Amino acid sequence: MKSLRSIVETFAADGGAFAIDADEDWAQGRTLYGGMTAALAYEAVRRGLGDLGPLRSAQFTFIGPAAGRLRFTPTLLRKGRSSALVGVECASEEGAAARATFVFAAARESKVAHDYLAMPKVAAPNDTAMSFRKEGGETRRGFWNNFETRLVAGGRLFDLDAPRPQFSVWTRMLEPDGVDPITGMLAIADCLPPAAMVHFPQPAPISTVTWTVDVTRQLTTVAGWYLLHATSDHSADGYSMQSMAMWNEAGEVLAVGRQAVAIFA
Repeated sequence: MKSLRSIVETFAADGGAFAIDADEDWAQGRTLYGGMTAALAYEAVRRGLGDLGPLRSAQFTFIGPAAGRLRFTPTLLRKGRSSALVGVECASEEGAAARATFVFAAARESKVAHDYLAMPKVAAPNDTAMSFRKEGGETRRGFWNNFETRLVAGGRLFDLDAPRPQFSVWTRMLEPDGVDPITGMLAIADCLPPAAMVHFPQPAPISTVTWTVDVTRQLTTVAGWYLLHATSDHSADGYSMQSMAMWNEAGEVLAVGRQAVAIFA
């Protein structure tokens, strides 16, 4: 298993882009999983354009399989006095794989401050031993082996008796050392399967179509446990629309998101 740091260290400048070979240790089926594609897109911005200030929001569209040799090309779309917008194109040898837009903006003084995104009241990560995913030597190769997960609320996958397709899962990266905090956050925030899979009658393929992440707090480290919550708000016609959120162990919300997922069940 290769750590995120070891993968990022192979990111090589290639003209105006950054290139990397998609690694099976961070793949989901025939493609990198969405969080890894997002993390590499952010790394391309960080390396190619330097410090643009805190990341506030990012939008990702997953177009085709992120497999084989991948090139991430960052482009500065607009830079103002306090904000910058950047686009990133990810392409494989077969064509477009993903497109990302990042919004960076400095903090400003404001008289408006509130937080209604309270963390669910759940057991601490060390107080539960219920793994969310199968872990250890019995698992097949893939990105999930880079994380440890503990289910503390909601349903398990393929649990048709669960009242709602949702779950809260304590999650941590097994080898977080040397990883940029935002790169790591993007990798962690998308490491769980879609919440709609709680109500799948049996295993079936899924494919994330779009993912929006709004960052509420700037991380200084990616080490430790993070509570990930996801709920499928609506599913019909083969697509699920879900809400997502991420908190640290102190109960501080770090990011919220929306995701559209194609489901084949």
